Amino acid sequence: MKHTFQPIALAVLISMSGAVVTGAYANATADWQPVASDRLISMPANIIEKRIEQIFSASPMAMRLSDIDGQMLSTTERIQSLQQDLKNADAADLEDIQYEMVQQKSKYLDLLQESHTLRKQALNKKQGVYQDVLEQLRQQHADVDNNVRVKIQRQQQAALTRMESVMSQVDQNLMHAGYQASSPYAEEYAVNISQIEQLKAKIAQHKANAAPMLDGAEVSSEEYIRQLLHNASLHQSLLDQEALMLSYMARLVALDAQALKYQIAYGDKNDTTTSPKVAKASHAVDLFL
Repeated sequence: MKHTFQPIALAVLISMSGAVVTGAYANATADWQPVASDRLISMPANIIEKRIEQIFSASPMAMRLSDIDGQMLSTTERIQSLQQDLKNADAADLEDIQYEMVQQKSKYLDLLQESHTLRKQALNKKQGVYQDVLEQLRQQHADVDNNVRVKIQRQQQAALTRMESVMSQVDQNLMHAGYQASSPYAEEYAVNISQIEQLKAKIAQHKANAAPMLDGAEVSSEEYIRQLLHNASLHQSLLDQEALMLSYMARLVALDAQALKYQIAYGDKNDTTTSPKVAKASHAVDLFL
């Protein structure tokens, strides 16, 4: 069967420098527009990351990525099946299998390119949100530190805390000295102190109040968000490496297509063809002797 090769879609991926053209296959409807809302800012830093991932998973972009993954899996299985067919193919079926192999590889790389572009866009958007969150956290801290009223309230609270501490010490000293040791007041006071300490411990241990952790150490919200940005930059490097691999894979598919095109047009270069015998005068000399 003779095939007419159309320009492979992957050809647009290959330039003289071997770079991949990003965005060529991105689905315009597969979008995601995250926003650093006030509600998001008010969440604990370690919850912000989970919330962003949750919002992303419900977006058209994430749904398109899931659809692409399914198509890529199906295409991969078909390529593997064709590879097995090639091992046992006879001459009559060989070109058909090779042709479909090139088409399936082209399809796979088209899907991979779209997936790569969407994942890169999603990562850029996440970085943008983290950057906005970090900026707003810094602004909030700056506003608090520069607010005179807040400073006065802090001083008042510190004074109140010192007064309560002194009163507590007096009460404790009175109890330890034996004054009213058996009074209902002393007993209830001791119970209350114990319960207060339990409540404080429970609050400190509550996951909604827990400080963000990095490598087992508590960090500030700003430090946690900065680490998320750092992780995103590392992920960006992996995507850049994937883009390079994609360009090489596309180049190989283009070479496969070119080789098959020549094979279809001119035959296999390994074919041994015999030149027709040409009658020469020397071959007939004996007839005239």
